[in-house]
Formats: sequence, C-alpha cells, structure tokens
Amino acid sequence: MSLVVRPSRSSDHERLSAMIDSVDPGMLTMPSTPEAMARRVAQSTEAFARPSHAPEGEAYFLVMEEADALVGTASIFTNLGVDRPFYSYRISRDSKVSPETGVKVELDLLHLVNDHHGDAELGTLFLMPGSRGGGRGKLLSYARLLLIAVDPVRFGPKVMAEIRGWTDDAGRSPFWEAVGRKFFRMDYRVADAKSARDHRFIADLMPRYPIYADLLPDDARAVIAKPHRDAEAAVVMLKAQGFRYHQVVDIFDAGPCVECFTDQIDIVRSSERMSAREAAGGDESRAALMAMASLERFAATLARAGEPRAAALDRIGAQPSDEVLVYRQREGRK
Repeated sequence: MSLVVRPSRSSDHERLSAMIDSVDPGMLTMPSTPEAMARRVAQSTEAFARPSHAPEGEAYFLVMEEADALVGTASIFTNLGVDRPFYSYRISRDSKVSPETGVKVELDLLHLVNDHHGDAELGTLFLMPGSRGGGRGKLLSYARLLLIAVDPVRFGPKVMAEIRGWTDDAGRSPFWEAVGRKFFRMDYRVADAKSARDHRFIADLMPRYPIYADLLPDDARAVIAKPHRDAEAAVVMLKAQGFRYHQVVDIFDAGPCVECFTDQIDIVRSSERMSAREAAGGDESRAALMAMASLERFAATLARAGEPRAAALDRIGAQPSDEVLVYRQREGRK
C-alpha cells in the first residue's frame, strides 16, 4: 500500500470538503463546512512555514494519501488553554472517617480545571469508513508524533489527547444527561459544538464548586473515564507511546484525557536521525516508521517488514543526502 501522511495543502480542498459528510458529528475538531476546512488548511500552511520557536496557538493539519486519494486526517493544536481556557474535570478522592460509628467513606469529587494550559493537543484523527484497518490508523496517529519529533520546541513541553467519551448507539451520553444538561439546558451535541468556538459559556454556567460523583446516577458514574468504543484502539496506541491517564476527564462526556511530557514520548526519544542513504540499507526484517526530518518537506510512511527501505523512502520523496527519521517499535515496548 502506498500510504503517505503529509501536510494538507490548498489543492486538497475539494477532496477534504468531500470528507465532511462522512465524519461523525462528535468529532468537533474536524471542520464542518468547506469554508471552515479552507481556513484550517490555511492555518496549517502558515504553521508549517513559521520559524522554529515556542508555540503560539498553531494548528498543524495532516492528511493521509493512498493511491492519489485522501483517506484520512490528523491534527496537532498548540498552546492549549492560553488564549481561552480549556476546561476539564479533575477527579480527586475525599476520605472521611467517623470513629464513633466505625464508618469510613471514600468519595470522588469532580473539580473544574484548566490543567492543560500550554499543552499541545492531538486531535482530528479520522479515517474514511472504507479505508480502516491495515495499519492505516497507527500510521496516521503516529505521524503526528513523528512531526513533533522533527522539531519538539514548537510543540511545547507536554502533549495531551482528549479521548471521546462513551455514548450509546443513539449518541446519548449518560454523563451529560446527569451533569451538563442540568447547567447548560441544551443538547449534548449543541453544547459540545459551541465549546469548539467559545469556552466562556462554560465558565458562566458550570458550577463553581466540586461535584460529588457518588451523587450521580449509576449509568453516569459508570462511564467516567470510559472511552467510546471507536476510540479504544487510539487509547492503546497512545499508551504504547507513554501517554497516561491522570484523573482528568472531558466536561461533557467524561472521556479520559491522556498526556505525556514531549521528551518522554517514545517516538520523540527513540527515533533515529540519519541520512536517507543510511536508512536505505537498514534492517528490513521489522516494520519501521520513516519520515522526512524537515517541517518544510515533512512526509511519513510505514515501511513494512520485508519491504525494501528504498521503496518507502521513495514514497516520502527522500533523496540519498536528505535527513530522515526512522522509528522501529520493539515488541513489548511500553
């Protein structure tokens, strides 16, 4: 398969706009109109062109291309929560003991926080329904981490991902019904879509005091930090790279937030920089991710076990003297 992940460009606009109708409404980081898609591509083009320095709120938008067709997207957003708060719930444990009665109670509390201030966020991981499987999702997800590995400075010290929370087959979120609806007085999808444009209403309407999770209905408590079934594979891949859940969840559907310090992401710390000439003679017995080590010419692909490395390097346009990144994931790496 000729899979390549690369930055989006203006010539992709028609094919990207055609994807919109296939995207689940719950993916709010994906532009939902052709006009919004054009703005995202323009923002990304500007982000890739900027010099290497600390993040200022950029959006890097990648596409996956296969046999001249666009089959997926993925993004990185920088400087989260700086220009506007990025709200989450942090879960803490409150323990109480009554010696007179011999009763000990441990209760979970939900605190409204902006803990991801300044982080980079992984988002917009989407594959067209007919193009799922075959390692595409893994390449698309990990291409973002290879991009970070090219120039970690521009993405900041920590990276997070807000995982989609559990909903039933009708798209109903038990956590939203028990918490969010009480304060926002609107449907889950409406509030979630509104939050993608403006977070101020969250501070205006959400309770200023902690919420005792034990006061919530059983079905709402059961889905706190539970990922949507379609997001379970993404969680596994991120955990393999060092991302961990630290008791922070989304305020709308209680999906888990996972995070990792940039220099502890396995792809960032373990990818090898070398010339394409050297990479072409590398071990072909194991699969490896390969990428151009340049923001201006970034492209990533998967060299499968047994595939000539020269063929994979050709897919990303690497010349013998070009610098590339090579990442070999060992069996059992945590």
